[in-house]
Amino acid sequence: MNLFCQSVDFRICPAAVREKLVLDSPRQEIFLQSCRQNPQISDALILNTCNRLEFYFCLVEDFDISAFIDDFISYNGWSEYKRTFQGLGAADHLFSVAAGVESQIIGENEIFSQLKSAYSFALHCNTIGFMFHRLLHSAFRLAKAVRTHTNINTGALSIAQAAVELAAVNFNIGKAKVLIIGSGSNAALVIKHLIRKNAEDITIVARNKDAAEKLLEKNCTGRFSPLNELKIHLPFADIVFAATTSQKPLVTAASLENRIKPLVLIDLSVPPNIEPKAEKMKNIKLFNIDSLNEIININNRKRRTGIPKAKMLIAEHLRTFAGWRENLKVPAQ
Repeated sequence: MNLFCQSVDFRICPAAVREKLVLDSPRQEIFLQSCRQNPQISDALILNTCNRLEFYFCLVEDFDISAFIDDFISYNGWSEYKRTFQGLGAADHLFSVAAGVESQIIGENEIFSQLKSAYSFALHCNTIGFMFHRLLHSAFRLAKAVRTHTNINTGALSIAQAAVELAAVNFNIGKAKVLIIGSGSNAALVIKHLIRKNAEDITIVARNKDAAEKLLEKNCTGRFSPLNELKIHLPFADIVFAATTSQKPLVTAASLENRIKPLVLIDLSVPPNIEPKAEKMKNIKLFNIDSLNEIININNRKRRTGIPKAKMLIAEHLRTFAGWRENLKVPAQ
């Protein structure tokens, strides 16, 4: 059995390409179902975040798995930017991702939870066999060890936290009318960090009323408004965070016309939820995920000091996994 991984991530792939490589849950399920029906694939998992799309496989025998992925993606950007890892190299890459050393924000905690969610989803799709049970649980143990025994996530920023820090540079959050579009995990993190900055006027605009109200109840602040009322709130907002999975912009340049007072727009969505040409409008500052690089890089420099020890832990866990995998080839006595 051979491990195989193909990956496109933020390191060499621009956001404009990554936004076209977003697989929603139904598409992921379709792909994993096709993997389950293929006798040459014993295990399969997809990790898709705002910064990466990765396919992991355990192959029963060699076949053109790369063409199998290409046929599904059907987008030239994938072929141009993909990287391939095989054998223990695939396990090493997965461990490095889980440990946070491959993240845009070194040591981020979100990738750990995203990997666990990807594992749970693959379990639901019945594409996790004994090999990936062992591989993923090894990765989870490693991630916990790295965060316990190194300083790789000391003062670590999530994308959401970096976004709030950026907003604070441009506006007094304590006095701002803040609009959050979305009610998912990124929206939840934005609210958490806004409260730490003493935000008092928060409105969540979302499709999912129940999810939004749970966020508000948990954080004891803010109010809910349905998505079809977004245009009503935009003229009064000082800061807008967009954090949804919408496939088209929810905030258009037309909806921001004739604005008089300053507005800070921060788009955490891939693909973008705010029309890029809004950046050219008077009194408006627009930032997207790539705009957060400056804050991210400052914090990454602090956390890079933890990378050498993290890599030692990765190598240690990789040796353990490799030993277990090698023992599988030894016939019973």
